[in-house]
Amino acid sequence: MAKLSSTKLETSERSSKDGAKDGQKKVGSKYGKYSGILISVALFILLDASVMILNFYVSFEISADAIGINLAGRQRMLSQRTAKTLYTLHSETSDSKAFQDAVTELTNTKNLFDSTLTAFTRGGEAQGANKEPVVLPKVSSDEGQNTLRSAAEIWFDYKLSVDALLADIKEGRDFNKSLDKALVQAKSKNLLLLGHMNDLTINLENVASSKASRLRIIQTVGISLAIINFLFIMLHFLRQLRDSDLVLEQARKETTEILQTVNEGLFLVDENMLIGNQHSTHLIDILGVADIAGQNFQHLLENMISEKDAETARGFIELLFDKKIKEKLIGDLNPLNLIEVNIAQASGGFLNKYLQFSFARALQDGDISHVLVTVQDVTEKVRLEKALVESRKNSESQIELLTSLLHTHPSLLQEFITNSYNCYNRINNILRQPAKTTPLVKEKAVSIFREIHNFKGEAASLKLEYFENQAHAIEDTLADLRSKADITGNDYLPLTVQLENLISYTQQVQQLTEKLALFGHYTNKALVPASEKKILGNRQQDGWNHLGDFVQNIAQRNGKLIKFVASGLRDIELDPDYAQQVKEICVQLLRNAVTHGIESPEDRELTEKPIEGRIDLRLAKLSDEEMEITVMDDGNGLDYSAIREKAIESGRWSEEEIDSWGNKHLLALIFHEGFSTAKEVSKDAGRGVGMEAVMNHVLEHRGKITVSSRRGRHCRFVITLPIITAREGIAA
Repeated sequence: MAKLSSTKLETSERSSKDGAKDGQKKVGSKYGKYSGILISVALFILLDASVMILNFYVSFEISADAIGINLAGRQRMLSQRTAKTLYTLHSETSDSKAFQDAVTELTNTKNLFDSTLTAFTRGGEAQGANKEPVVLPKVSSDEGQNTLRSAAEIWFDYKLSVDALLADIKEGRDFNKSLDKALVQAKSKNLLLLGHMNDLTINLENVASSKASRLRIIQTVGISLAIINFLFIMLHFLRQLRDSDLVLEQARKETTEILQTVNEGLFLVDENMLIGNQHSTHLIDILGVADIAGQNFQHLLENMISEKDAETARGFIELLFDKKIKEKLIGDLNPLNLIEVNIAQASGGFLNKYLQFSFARALQDGDISHVLVTVQDVTEKVRLEKALVESRKNSESQIELLTSLLHTHPSLLQEFITNSYNCYNRINNILRQPAKTTPLVKEKAVSIFREIHNFKGEAASLKLEYFENQAHAIEDTLADLRSKADITGNDYLPLTVQLENLISYTQQVQQLTEKLALFGHYTNKALVPASEKKILGNRQQDGWNHLGDFVQNIAQRNGKLIKFVASGLRDIELDPDYAQQVKEICVQLLRNAVTHGIESPEDRELTEKPIEGRIDLRLAKLSDEEMEITVMDDGNGLDYSAIREKAIESGRWSEEEIDSWGNKHLLALIFHEGFSTAKEVSKDAGRGVGMEAVMNHVLEHRGKITVSSRRGRHCRFVITLPIITAREGIAA
């Protein structure tokens, strides 16, 4: 009985040990199939690294030896040149220039030979063949050192005789005796030095040759071993690829039934971004692609979305294959959560859709084998949401419009509407004008640009942001038209649509203004006269007061602090149409002062200026027939370097022509059409139209404009114009 129990115990222990061994085998088999490849790759990397290090080290030594061989060869030339120069000194005593050139050459040759010889002997810096300093290692061979010592002994007396000669020449002493001694040294030592330098060159060449032979042996052995290792890796890789194909085939069979029953687009993507052989039937209807299996998912996306978005999607899928990253943490990073696609149609057009992609890891034996991609067509949902958002925006736009109108003085608003219609009529007249040549067609864009820019300035001064934005959009369209080389009348069709929308919006504003005015009429009946006067204000005063708000609005957009001081604006009674032109001049000059003149608070603080800049606008009566507009800022002044640089960039003038211009000529450029020193186009700068408009107004009324500037301190524009009253009218 005891014997039987003992036998059972031994059997149990043996079974336990066999189970442990089986477990170890399973763990080992999981990674054992890769062990050969891993070891081969590690050996390959180690072998390549070793060969690379040895190759780099020996190549570096050979490179240094090449420099040494080159300089050793130069030593032979220098010894010959030294002797030749001594003979030249002996024969050129009558020609002072030739004699001095020979002295200079002898000095340089002697110093170069001596410093190079020292560098070879001890190691150190010498002048290279390209006259750049190089570091020579000490000659390592015994034979080379013996040659250098012999050469140094010969050179010592030779050098002393040359130094003595140069000293006599420098001090103005009789140098014939020292020259004769130097010639004696040259005759007796030159060939010996030449022979030693030849020996040094040969010695260095032999050393470099032995290193090159050693390098060839290393490379041959390394490449041979790398080829053998590569073949081994390829065999293992092909075997693993065959096994992977079997796994993929099994996965395809397991998922076929599921894919045939779902109503969404469903497919698998592997680590190589390849779509699996099976996918849901509904996927073809969603993507509009019949042959999807086996395609690269990234390439498929690039046919529907931008390459940048497709590349981002590829990076996101790679993160899903990273075991270290938790799937829930990167769910919000999905770049295809909702994306617009354009699917090519057989008829030649494109079908616009909105698709929603979702990704999930597919695990097999605890490892990430694929990424499961689910696609839903959410086009109708998105369109409904967009319609809702658009409706909400329209409502908000109406509220913003009403708010802006309530903050604008009624008389100024009515004046703006009148000026707007006048502007639209002028633009329509420009568009109607016949133009048979390309320059004439392009000139229309230039003329309309001036009108729209003035319109934008008036809208900005009244804080009518919608009109300002629409005018800025029209300026973008006109800028594209001006840049086109071949322009026709049909190119103005998008502009007419924009202009029609602007006119329609102006009509809405006019209707709303009339309703507000009617409402104000009934409301004001209950107010006392004093109150009524306070609300309506003085029309002439209101016509200028908005300039202060205009300056502050632009300053805020550009991150600047500005104190605006105006004087004399209400002292001169002008014809309304003429006054509007004067306001346009002031608007353009004020915008220019804010955007180009006044610095940022940080820059002003660095130059020890008050962080708040100052702009002065003054309208003064010079006589009964003449007035003066002055706009001055305490900013950075005119940057003539920037003007010159922009002029070169424009390509209108050659760089040589611009370099010949003075500041006065450069100053005139700021009044040219399309010229601006702004770094980029914005609502307030970069169009190059504002200053041209100012000049056109001045020329139209035969006025005069002067500009004075001091770099870093101020810039002042002074414009002299005739006084045109309401009785005289513009025609006067």
